[in-house]
Amino acid sequence: MPQQPVRIIGAGIGGLTLGRCLLKHRVPAVLYERMPPTPRHGYGVTLHASSYMPLLDILGLDEFTFRRRTAVDASLGGNGHIDPRSMVYPGNTNSVSFRAHREKLEKLLREGLDVQWEHPLEKVEETSSGVALCLQNGQRVESSCVIGVDGPQSNTRKSLSPDTPFGILPYVAFNGKRRVKRALFDSIYAPAFKDSNVLEMKMDDRVLNLSINEQQADMLSVSWIFSRPARGSTDPLHKPNRPVSGATDIPEEFFEEVETLNGLSQPFKEVFNAEKLRMERVLHWLMRTVLVKQQELHALAKKGVFFMGDSVHAEPILGGEGANNAITDGIELAKCISASGPGGILSWYEAKYPVWERGIRSSENAIIAMHNSQKAAL
Repeated sequence: MPQQPVRIIGAGIGGLTLGRCLLKHRVPAVLYERMPPTPRHGYGVTLHASSYMPLLDILGLDEFTFRRRTAVDASLGGNGHIDPRSMVYPGNTNSVSFRAHREKLEKLLREGLDVQWEHPLEKVEETSSGVALCLQNGQRVESSCVIGVDGPQSNTRKSLSPDTPFGILPYVAFNGKRRVKRALFDSIYAPAFKDSNVLEMKMDDRVLNLSINEQQADMLSVSWIFSRPARGSTDPLHKPNRPVSGATDIPEEFFEEVETLNGLSQPFKEVFNAEKLRMERVLHWLMRTVLVKQQELHALAKKGVFFMGDSVHAEPILGGEGANNAITDGIELAKCISASGPGGILSWYEAKYPVWERGIRSSENAIIAMHNSQKAAL
């Protein structure tokens, strides 16, 4: 009898890593992704050797080739180099960490995989033999092994465990992207970036971050982040209860605060210009954490539903290691399923749960250290 495929909800970094590793282990899998296959993640993520080196054997690549295929500056022959000295708080970033372009990474990971695009999950229902995935297109798929890898806002988890709470850390963070012509970059940005793809500075407890998303011959994409601790419960920039749809509702007080950032050096002066920012798409980020209780994971496992990545242990965007955790979880979970089948996942949970707890604590300490750092502006 043919082996039933593992059903993976979510085709982000975690889901694709899991699917690719299962493919390597000859375990069939189908991924369901709510979004279309068009490019959607045109930004950089920092990868550490501890996560990407074990992936190389799965992909059949050496480190040089992997970095040249995925680095944000790969099109110009770069390898995504990050100079930790250019950061306010490097944390786990070191000389072998690099900046990867997420879309390029995901394109590499999904080679050979069965991804059902534009198949959003409506809900998960229990059946006599496991569960059924009820998709929004009306399709119903029964399975004895479903793995939710659909992010902190996981529909898989919410369908079966709607009461798992979010933690919202008391920090303010705004993010945006800008396209920069090569001539402007070379004259204003490059002298400060030097050979790094990340650049940060600090003003009091505010951290300003610039990172290169992609380099091309005549144009670059640059992301920026403005962050600081919340100023108490009346801070107009800290909205912990805002809906997901409220991420683009930017209060005027943000632009007014940017206007007070006097004495900025380049390229921060060029980027953190309130008049220019008002004309751009700005996102309000919440520093969310999630950790599903062990007893809840065990109860859902009995139904044939499992989780990995930030659908079960989400760390904040700043200070967290979401992409690296997703890769590590995917590699390890695939190995577990290959060796022991879905029945072995409970033992994997037991081994991983203390690691996940430490990771969330570490990420919370990192965001504190980042904003308490005494490092001067570059």
